Amino acid sequence: MSILSEISRILFGESDTAHIGFFVEVALRTVVMYFYTIFLARMVGQSGVGQIGPFEFVLVIAVGSAAGDPMLYPDVALLHGIIVITVVILLHRATASILNRDRKLEERLEGVPILVVEKGKVKEEVLGSGSLTKRELMSLLRIEGIRNTGEVEHAWFEPAGRLSIFRVDGRARKGENTLPDV
Repeated sequence: MSILSEISRILFGESDTAHIGFFVEVALRTVVMYFYTIFLARMVGQSGVGQIGPFEFVLVIAVGSAAGDPMLYPDVALLHGIIVITVVILLHRATASILNRDRKLEERLEGVPILVVEKGKVKEEVLGSGSLTKRELMSLLRIEGIRNTGEVEHAWFEPAGRLSIFRVDGRARKGENTLPDV
């Protein structure tokens, strides 16, 4: 086998996948999987995705997979990985551009901050809906050095999975102990 044919096989793959129709299919599959994964990331909720939003989560997974497969598997053409990464980046940039122009769509897809503590009282009716449990809330408060919810004027659970806390100015109210029962 010549060096040129070997490079062609590495770049374009086997002969049955080295045609324009298959490259278009790879791009279409990438679009479908991109939006499906975003949908699932939104279903999992804010705490399931972690410190990043659902779009960044999908970007990391898609690019990691697309970059890794051609590196590890000789039957995956480099060009297929390049197409997938390119389409994912273009989709990510297009989505970000659309979301920057449409506030309502951005709120629907990225999420909005949830008020979880108001004037020292935990708003239990908003907890447990797939985004944050009371146990997780108490843990996040402890991480910020809050021993009692009465020390908190307002706390919002942000779409990226973090807690924004505004402490009481002056004397704390009566509230719930955040320390675990050990």
